[in-house]
Amino acid sequence: MVYSNAFSRYIVDRLVLSIFVVVGVSILVFTILYFSPMDPAANILGESATAEQKAEFNERHGLNESYGVQLKESVQGIFTFDLGKSFTGKEDVSESIANKFPVTLKIAVFSLLLTIIIAIPIGMLSAAKMNTFWDYALMFIALIGLSIPSFWQGLIMILEFSIKLQCLPATYSPEQYSSIIMPVIVLGTGLTAAVARMTRSSILEVINEDYMITAKAKGLGTLTIFFNHALRNAMIPIITVIGLQFGAMLGGAAVTEKVFNISGLGSYIVDKQFIPDIPAIMGGVVYIAITISLVNLVIDILYALLNPRVRSKMKNS
Repeated sequence: MVYSNAFSRYIVDRLVLSIFVVVGVSILVFTILYFSPMDPAANILGESATAEQKAEFNERHGLNESYGVQLKESVQGIFTFDLGKSFTGKEDVSESIANKFPVTLKIAVFSLLLTIIIAIPIGMLSAAKMNTFWDYALMFIALIGLSIPSFWQGLIMILEFSIKLQCLPATYSPEQYSSIIMPVIVLGTGLTAAVARMTRSSILEVINEDYMITAKAKGLGTLTIFFNHALRNAMIPIITVIGLQFGAMLGGAAVTEKVFNISGLGSYIVDKQFIPDIPAIMGGVVYIAITISLVNLVIDILYALLNPRVRSKMKNS
């Protein structure tokens, strides 16, 4: 019944592919951690720990098992939603990630909305005013946005708005809605700049295509041509960049979270990787991989909705 409809078949195929992606990411991450030269027992117990204490630690956490056995248990835990206990503090990994992931996702989503609201109009204006003062000025600002390190931008904003002006809190607090403003701006700056430049480039690429010339020959208005033809056909690469950058935000939010003292998934993974706390890192990476896979699924669906050629291939496949 599912495969009788081209669109539902398209979605199911992408979901199945996402499962393979999550499994592949899990195997890769576990393999890197397993062959890492760092010793969790020595890092957690300290240099004064005896060989017997280290052996007991390894046995308690199953680190004395073979690579295949540990890999099987890790992958099994992902599909049974049982990620085990963290090496430090014996915290339940699934519960910890479930508490920390919404914070990271919330900041990333608000940063994405900020990007869409600002970047796409800027890119459109820059393309419409090509080779003018507005074009050069907007693209210069976008280049600055791409070049600014997020940790430096975060510290400057704290000094200016928290310490000097005292109008925004320096650290994130769920009870204070204003505390999310600076993290969202810092995280969204690079994405906004990238999307703005991509929007301009994409529109300029399609603006001289044959169908644009035909639309002008038919006597359609400038705004109609720009929005209904140029922007719609230019949206495919723009959506791609937004999707890829959104995934990068989820994984790369650790720096922003550290600067603003946010207890999110990014900082959680960074703290655990130096042990290395294998169950905690595996859980965090898998959550991010699942989210990115779902974002890519949404992008694929948007491709099909925006591009008639994709829909034609779906029906013919």
